[in-house]
Amino acid sequence: MRSICVLLLLLCIAISFTDGTKKRKRTDVVSDTSSTTYNRKKHGPREQYNCRVRDPSQHIATRLTRYFIFGGILQGIAEKTGIPRDKLVLGGASQFQDQTSGRGLNVHAAHVIRAGAIDPRLKDKDASLNTALQNYLGHTQNVLSLANAWHGVGGAIDQFQSSRLTDLAKIDFTGKLDPTKRRAVERIMQTFRDITDKHVQYATKKATAKPNAKPNAKRAKNKQPAANSNQKVLQADKAAIYCATPEMLYENGRAGYGMVKTGEFAKHYDRP
Repeated sequence: MRSICVLLLLLCIAISFTDGTKKRKRTDVVSDTSSTTYNRKKHGPREQYNCRVRDPSQHIATRLTRYFIFGGILQGIAEKTGIPRDKLVLGGASQFQDQTSGRGLNVHAAHVIRAGAIDPRLKDKDASLNTALQNYLGHTQNVLSLANAWHGVGGAIDQFQSSRLTDLAKIDFTGKLDPTKRRAVERIMQTFRDITDKHVQYATKKATAKPNAKPNAKRAKNKQPAANSNQKVLQADKAAIYCATPEMLYENGRAGYGMVKTGEFAKHYDRP
């Protein structure tokens, strides 16, 4: 009986270490329309460019700005297909991924948008838009693990993006930014900022904890710089996020909506 329990325990451990990306559908590596334009002379081989490690603060800020682009994209697709906007994409774990980091455990291929399954009706109504949306959701950026860890700021943003899809779907990205739309944008923006503030405060406390204690010299040497480094990265995240304004985020949503309506979204992201 004891041997059976040991085997079951080992099986559970093995399952827990299984790479979750194997369950995701592999999508094509498609550069985002708002990313830097690739230039071989400047960036080197395409494979090297695709695997470059992004600045953590820029990655975190991008997760806010592109969330509104995503909202506009969903509105445009809903109008084109008749599928309710709040049903197009579910919350939950990412179902698509374009690549792994290829740089070891300290660098993650982090999703910019974290959302779950796509409504299967979309494939029947417009296969091109379905493929484009899969590729958009599968898009990742290589970042240091501290910017993507589930127990840290990355995981908190994952949960935020997944749980706020209904709120995002209530914003109409046509016309001007009126007071009602502004309040809706500001609520999402402020919640995102609160997440970053919380993790900046946590990193600050961790870096300055127990000033009168007598820590092990080796531990102080190895761990204190890491805590200070994390704090600096998150401070930069906070600064980048606070540069975003309601007007800017709303215009991002309008840009996403416009890409779908003009056909540019399918043209750029449909790479079957």
